[in-house]
Amino acid sequence: MGVYTDFCVNKFEEAGKHLDAAVVAMLYERFEAVTSYMHRVMNVLFSRTDKGTSCDVSMVDEAIEFIIKLSSDTYESLFYQMPDKQRFLFLAIAREGKAKEVTGGAFIKRNKLNSASSVNSALKGLLDKDFITEDRNAYSVYDQFFALWLKYKGLI
Repeated sequence: MGVYTDFCVNKFEEAGKHLDAAVVAMLYERFEAVTSYMHRVMNVLFSRTDKGTSCDVSMVDEAIEFIIKLSSDTYESLFYQMPDKQRFLFLAIAREGKAKEVTGGAFIKRNKLNSASSVNSALKGLLDKDFITEDRNAYSVYDQFFALWLKYKGLI
């Protein structure tokens, strides 16, 4: 994280702006060190920080909200084009963040899903379309901004 923090701080300084290193730390934690998400937010923060002023953690949520609103039409279209079973499973996975044992009875009951077989077929479809990803037997929404959009819209 130190190298990335130095890079960001230096880019701000080169433009006559200041970046609080806590912003990078916050984004690093929030986006689990995935620099593509961090970079997107940093670009918005950079553009919203005037020369001679500072960017601090109070600006982060507004920058993320801007990105979500910018992509809202795309996310809405993708979400409502999903078959119902995939959409319900997608919401359940997003709600849990990192969902384990998605074909297990507890997960199915907790999320009011139909059956293990319908979850299995929906899971395959979501994985094939790269809407979700699997890491160490846990499923999560692939695009973290998509998951944030679901929260922003009150769907999870």
